[in-house]
Amino acid sequence: MAGSVRVVVGLLAVALVGFATQTPASSADPFPRYPSLAPAVAFWTGVFGKQSENTTVIHVAKMPQIVLQRLDFDADVSAIKRREQERAAVTQMQRRLERLHDDVVAKVPLSPESKALLARFGTTANPKTLKAAAHDLRTQRGVRERTANAMEVSGHFLPMMEATFARHALPVSLTRLPFIESSFNIEAYSKVGAAGLWQFMPATARHYMRLNDEVDDRRDPWVATDGAARHLADDYALLKDWPLAITAYNHGRNGIRRGLQQTGGKNLLDLIERYDNPRFGFASRNFYAEFLAAKDIEREADKFFPEVRRAAPIDFVEVTLAHYVPYADLVRLGGDDANLFQKLNPGYSPEVRAGRLWVPRGATIRIPDRNADRFQAGYASLPAGVRNNAQRVYWREHKVARGNVLGQIARQYGVSSRSIQHANNLPNANRLRIGQVLRIPPAAGDTLQTAAKAQPQQVHVVRSGQTLSGIARLHGVTIRQIADTNQLANANALRAGQRLRIPRG
Repeated sequence: MAGSVRVVVGLLAVALVGFATQTPASSADPFPRYPSLAPAVAFWTGVFGKQSENTTVIHVAKMPQIVLQRLDFDADVSAIKRREQERAAVTQMQRRLERLHDDVVAKVPLSPESKALLARFGTTANPKTLKAAAHDLRTQRGVRERTANAMEVSGHFLPMMEATFARHALPVSLTRLPFIESSFNIEAYSKVGAAGLWQFMPATARHYMRLNDEVDDRRDPWVATDGAARHLADDYALLKDWPLAITAYNHGRNGIRRGLQQTGGKNLLDLIERYDNPRFGFASRNFYAEFLAAKDIEREADKFFPEVRRAAPIDFVEVTLAHYVPYADLVRLGGDDANLFQKLNPGYSPEVRAGRLWVPRGATIRIPDRNADRFQAGYASLPAGVRNNAQRVYWREHKVARGNVLGQIARQYGVSSRSIQHANNLPNANRLRIGQVLRIPPAAGDTLQTAAKAQPQQVHVVRSGQTLSGIARLHGVTIRQIADTNQLANANALRAGQRLRIPRG
């Protein structure tokens, strides 16, 4: 019947191994296979490689390998109905565990169903574990179909990603992280604001790439991969351990460091066993096990996804722009295929694609290699009105919502309160009306007022781990421009805290 759900008790029977600190099998392996994590890795291998999106399992959150029930849904069941049935099943399982706990404590004879449920806990079957599990239940949907699609799409990018990570002297297996971060969906955007294949949050992204009105490099697989490599290198430089560094990619390197300090721990298993912090939740505790599972599945893709054929890498050439140029003109020069051009250059904002802003000078444009000569000749013949020396004026609009104050709005757009007040002729900055539409002036450092006006140079304070190429991309200029402006004799000898003048125009 459409919309029905079939319930199966007990999907997997995996013996639980205690989370004691253990020595990995090989100290030379950068990604150790801790025996206590093997059941969790097996669980995630099933979720990624075997379990359909139409299946949900109920399991114990802190011991994901203890799977208590499986719910099989029809493909056409609504999301609302599915959530309702999942919640009802979790509530029922919680009651069953509480009754089982009481029966075990009272030493009453158990029914066959209760015995089967107790057996799910293996050697850890005791009243304390049952009581804790009753209040630690979680549902997990399968993602096999999504992973199969990711396996196909990854062919476009994995060769480039591996070359990038090798160039940074990093283990190339780290390039399997997008299988769990985004399923290789370029358009992936999380509810908390993470974007792109590597799911960078805005604050983190700004350390490694451009994120402004013109460009969101998080959505560009080529640039974001370089940023991810440097981000992971920074994580490892601080933590000196790949399981911790990989977990830090999810949880934050400073959070991992605090956890080690508070617990006196030395490795990831110490954190899993002893770190009691709400922020170190299910996702962080399982991130390394998920990575190992994704790495295994990708290595054995033919076994898990025999029906999938990898996509071929995309052939292109790169051209660095010497001017601010309308996006539509670059599409035309690149071969008139707007979809292919956007696929090769996915980081540009809707404002750029719509022509409200121009593609910035210093940007690297990718075009199909078959059109390289045509592009070069066409670019050289562009009229002066198309090749510009400054960005065009761009004013945004903000509709005032309940609770908005001018300072908050100004911070959101990276401008000053005074500039918004002046642009909107506001006599009293404290009297905003709900529904009022404010004109937001261009942000300094993002969009320039006019080609004729000289702009003051922006100053960039170098952070630990930043490179000149990354800083150049962040500000939409070239390495040579920064080097010449700051008279840098050695572009590779940046130091944290160093102040660089960023050229304009």
